[in-house]
Amino acid sequence: MIALLLGAALALPPAHVRADTVRDTVFVVSNRRRVARGFTRDVSDSLWYGLYVTRLITRGGGARSLAPMHVQRVDSLALTPDDWTTRLAAAARDTAVRHAVLLYVHGYSSSPGTAVAQAVQVRARGAHRGPLVVFLWPTHELYVAPPTPARAYTDDAAAAARSGDALARVVARVRSLAPELVLVAHSMGTRVLLAAIVSDTTTHQLLTDRPLRALGIFSPDVGAASFRADFAPQLPLVARRVALYGARNDYLLGAAVLVNRERRASGITARGASLAGIELVDDTRGARAEPALLTLLGPRHAVRWASAALADFFGIVVAGAEPACRTTAAIADSTAEGRWRLRANATLPEWLDAACAPQQPDTASHILLHPSP
Repeated sequence: MIALLLGAALALPPAHVRADTVRDTVFVVSNRRRVARGFTRDVSDSLWYGLYVTRLITRGGGARSLAPMHVQRVDSLALTPDDWTTRLAAAARDTAVRHAVLLYVHGYSSSPGTAVAQAVQVRARGAHRGPLVVFLWPTHELYVAPPTPARAYTDDAAAAARSGDALARVVARVRSLAPELVLVAHSMGTRVLLAAIVSDTTTHQLLTDRPLRALGIFSPDVGAASFRADFAPQLPLVARRVALYGARNDYLLGAAVLVNRERRASGITARGASLAGIELVDDTRGARAEPALLTLLGPRHAVRWASAALADFFGIVVAGAEPACRTTAAIADSTAEGRWRLRANATLPEWLDAACAPQQPDTASHILLHPSP
């Protein structure tokens, strides 16, 4: 069923609809073992560095963040660590960009191509213009694997547990190059991220000394109790802004509750005590770019379609606008201290309310959610 839904969702509108095409370069680094025919699912102690050249095709008018998008890989190139570092450093210094580097960590069951496509769409829907780095950790390529449907999940969980050290090395390398760095993690990728920036004491100290501009955690597949006790108190130390997004009707995380026998951290956005220094955003009703079929039958889990949540993250959190701007611009309701619920009619015009001018106007994304007339 999931495969059928995804197949229908990836279909683009008819050819007569105007298409915008953007060609870009994505910096890729992976701890997946590499062979002649490509990546395997084995965890490697060494890191592979390379570039993906992608083509992003967007169809339809209206808000670009809500439009259907399709990502094609045009080319790829393996690089030495030094060459990769030199190229990323040049991109991070580019005065025509002047935006933070974005480092994306994907969730479970994501092939390398799928993970890169997700990251490209995340940046496009958030209108972020800084260089993009994608960390590829070993996962299955499908949601199910023999002999049982849960096999892919348990295999990927084991791989995630072994990938934190590799991501910590990537974060340290990128942070040394980038004047500003934004981290985004999705679903099970949050486990890898937390191991890299909290459990790894060296990286934690590095980021405490030079904090991230922003940290975005989307639909985290992490135990709620351990997140509250072990990780949440540490996150405001490593980033100037931290935001967590989740939906109450995310049934993939509902299934994860059954497997892990523990509530997931995504639910913290809607219940329980607030977390000091972390902005909790309930995305249950936020606008999404999913096709109609997935809107009716699919889970609110895939970050690449989370238009309202991504615009909130890049337009409010990354841009440095005050959290209260969510209510000033009528894009979300404040439900408690440090907690917001996105409104159902939020859309994405390309302007920033003067009352919510960002603290860093030279590096802001310059888009903000705004209610439809």
